[in-house]
Amino acid sequence: MKKISYPSWYSSFFIFIFFSMLLIPLRQLNFNPHQINNFYGREHLIALASNFRVLIGDRVFPKILVGEEGWLFYTGEKNMDDYQNVIPFTDEELALIQINLDALSKDYEEKGITLLIVIPPRKSSIYPEYMPEEIWVRGSVSRLDQLISYIDKNGKTSIMDFRSILIDAKKDRDVYYKTDTHWDEYGSYIAYREITTELAKKHPEIQPHPFTDYEIIVKNVSLDIANNIGTNIFNEPKATLQHQAEAYADFQEIKAGGRRILFSSMSNPDLPTAVIYFDSFFFPINPLLGEHFSQATYIQNYFGGGIWKLSWVEKNHPDIVIIEFTERYIHDLNHFLER
Repeated sequence: MKKISYPSWYSSFFIFIFFSMLLIPLRQLNFNPHQINNFYGREHLIALASNFRVLIGDRVFPKILVGEEGWLFYTGEKNMDDYQNVIPFTDEELALIQINLDALSKDYEEKGITLLIVIPPRKSSIYPEYMPEEIWVRGSVSRLDQLISYIDKNGKTSIMDFRSILIDAKKDRDVYYKTDTHWDEYGSYIAYREITTELAKKHPEIQPHPFTDYEIIVKNVSLDIANNIGTNIFNEPKATLQHQAEAYADFQEIKAGGRRILFSSMSNPDLPTAVIYFDSFFFPINPLLGEHFSQATYIQNYFGGGIWKLSWVEKNHPDIVIIEFTERYIHDLNHFLER
């Protein structure tokens, strides 16, 4: 594990004190909020303050928790409640999800549509060993455990659960970013491989590419959790996969209300068509999946404060429908499925 390189704590301390004292007269002046939030050196000052907090052992930031060995965890949107298993589904909620899932699956099966439900796990499900030991797991089962167990016992629609596969894969290399909520390039490849392998059972023309077929493109950017803290201590490169084949899927994008709608096409008409509902976990996976569909439409689940419905399926008449909700949004699955 790469050791974190910290700046000198005493130099950070005195610089932090100096700039804090400098801000005292500024606050006494009649600056409007825009001026206060955009003064020269603001980001550098925030980094100094955040670095100092980390250096003295502060591990709790707004919506962020600093775990062991520099692993950062997102605590917003009830992530910690979910990790501690203190917000379980009721039996009524589970039954309603199962009924709606089975009804949708039956409807699509009659229309010749393959339905795939995908739930990417939260990072703390895969790396609980890096969570601070002070954060106890109180409940015995998670909501995802509840849902999968209930569906297996009472329903007919399977849900793709990557947890055991990712936990096994992390023995070879990391599958999530340390400073981001999402899986890294290897974790996203594992998910892509499992999805295409499952689709191949009904669509044998879909076959996953081996990991060696991809070139790893590395970019030095600030990842989401570290960026939210404002610190520059936790640096981690971001990598994406680019297929080395000559032909790539052609992607077009339109933006609506701050959300992206994607369309992809391949020149092979023998490939199936697809509609994919997704959240941010599928950003690195959509380009990999696009090479397996002659036409595909990719819809972000959440739109303009609301949630998309299934009308895109009715309009496109695809061969395949993939519905993806990351684990922390699992409670919205039923709202999405309501007809």
